[in-house]
Parts: sequence; structure tokens; C-alpha cells
Amino acid sequence: MEKNKKMSSEAARETFLLSNHEVYSIAGDLHSSGDVAQPLEFAGKLSKDLDLYTICHCDGLMLCQAKNNSSVVVWNPCTGETKMIKPRTRYQIRDRFALGYDDSRRGYKDLRCRYYQNEGKVWFVECEMYELSSDSWRVVDSFTHDYGMYCSGVSLRGDTYFAAGGKEMGFFLMKFDFTEERFVRLPLPFQSFDPEDTAVLSVVRDEKLSVCHQEILAWSNVMRIWVSNKVEEEGKVLSWRKDFVLTVDFDKFQLPCVVNVASFLLDEEKKVAVCCDEEMKGEEKNRIYIVGEDMYKQVYDDDIVNAYLLNCPLVLTYVPSLVHIH
Repeated sequence: MEKNKKMSSEAARETFLLSNHEVYSIAGDLHSSGDVAQPLEFAGKLSKDLDLYTICHCDGLMLCQAKNNSSVVVWNPCTGETKMIKPRTRYQIRDRFALGYDDSRRGYKDLRCRYYQNEGKVWFVECEMYELSSDSWRVVDSFTHDYGMYCSGVSLRGDTYFAAGGKEMGFFLMKFDFTEERFVRLPLPFQSFDPEDTAVLSVVRDEKLSVCHQEILAWSNVMRIWVSNKVEEEGKVLSWRKDFVLTVDFDKFQLPCVVNVASFLLDEEKKVAVCCDEEMKGEEKNRIYIVGEDMYKQVYDDDIVNAYLLNCPLVLTYVPSLVHIH
């Protein structure tokens, strides 16, 4: 599959919301958060025949996981094409997936991390790679599972980044390089050794990474967001801007419960963020709000369906692509 017939205009950027296992198109680009009206305008429901648990995207393609990882589908929302990815071995509920591409051959790939215990009850991770062009799987690595991943991965320049860590090693950034087919450990702009903290990643206009950190176990209602340098040149070391930290103390807005951000988009220029989370106090709702150091504006809420299931909302922006999956 040839990469990539992407729409060239910045105006072509679109925004999606995953809520209650459905994907909705939102009018406008939420990265320009100062232009968001109250309430949000929805352009339509896109996932007509897909019961979605979570999604990740890469260059206009979406990798969609159904409940309990019962199926995995690659979907191009622009063309409507879908492709079911059949597993080498049965998908498991613990499996993690990422979509990326190989710079050397311009081919899209699907990474599957399969977690299992050996006879000695030691946890291992087996990494499998699916190539869309050849419709085939192969095993690329296997190693001891000694850390956790705290959020779904985000794709930037064909590679996928995860927030990861453990109680003894603390939080760090884990990158999967789809060209070299290997994991690379990178630093985060903060230190934390509390596995109950949350760290969520986002991509800023297909150029930079940003990370949101909250100390949930300490009942802190403070959120901090950092942004990286541009990730564009091969071999360039990723670093975090020392002159940019968006700090939001939600207590000053007298909200009814502790905020636990599930996904976000950063407007670096205006220094505000569009955040998405679940309100679990009273009526259980998915909600979207815009926050800055001195502002909070809720722009959407929706009742959570099947609240006993893991149903985290996700907001993302992307540039549509005309690439064919088949």
C-alpha cells in the first residue's frame, strides 16, 4: 500500500470524538480551540458498522479495536474503506496495538504486543508485525514485561509513542520505531514513581508531542502539560521545551469532582487545551472542556452507555488521506 495521498491544505484538518463506542465528526479544528463555540457542532456519525473500544491513527488511517479486542480493523474515514486484520493467533484482551509506517519502503504496519506468562509465571511481551501490503504477520521481538503502559499510543512521523513506567523506574517515554522495528526509551519532562499517576500523550499539529501529567492518588486537581521540540529530522534527539508548561488548578473552578483527563489537544499558541474525560460523580458522563491557567469552559457532555465497561472518550485531529487500504 503506497503512502500517502494526504490532503495538502491545513483547512482540511478534521476532528473526531470517540464516545460510547461510536466515532463522531466535529465541525472545525479543535486545535484552534479559541474558535470553539458552545456547544460543539457534530457533522455526523462515521462508525456506522464498527463497535469501537479504542482507536489510534496514522496519516489519515485509523486502527480500530472492538470490545475485548474481538476484532481489529484498519479504516480510512475519508474513502470509507475498511480492512479486517486476521490474527496469527487469537487476539487477547491484554493486547496492545499501534499503526505506523516504514520510511524505507513506505509501507504501513500494525504492531501487536501480546502479553503472556511463561511456565515460571514471569510475564513476557511478544511483538508481532503485520504488513498491510503483504497481508502477513511475523514475530519481531520478545522480552520480559517489567513496566506498564499508561495510555494508548500516539503516532508521529510514522512512529508510535507511549507513556510507560514502573514503581522502581518511574515514568518514561517509549517510542516504537517502525522502520527499525524496535523500542527506544526516551525521557519525559517530569519525574514520578507513583504508578497511580496519569500520563497522557497527544500530538500537536503533526509536528510535536505533548504530555499531560496528573497526580491522581494524591488527590491533586492540578494538571500540567508540556510540549516537545519539532520531531522531523532523522536522528534528532527529542527534547521538551523548558519555557512552556501549561499548569491548570481545577480547584479554582469549583468543579464537583476530581478531573482525570483521558485525552487532550493542545493549542500551543493560545496556551489552552481541549480535554476529554469521564465524570463519574452523580450522572456518569463523557465531557469535553477547554481549559487554560485561568479559564474553564465545558462544551460537550453525553451520558455514558454501559458505564461498567472501560469506555474512555478520545478526541483527536487528523488530516484526511486518499490512500487505498486494499
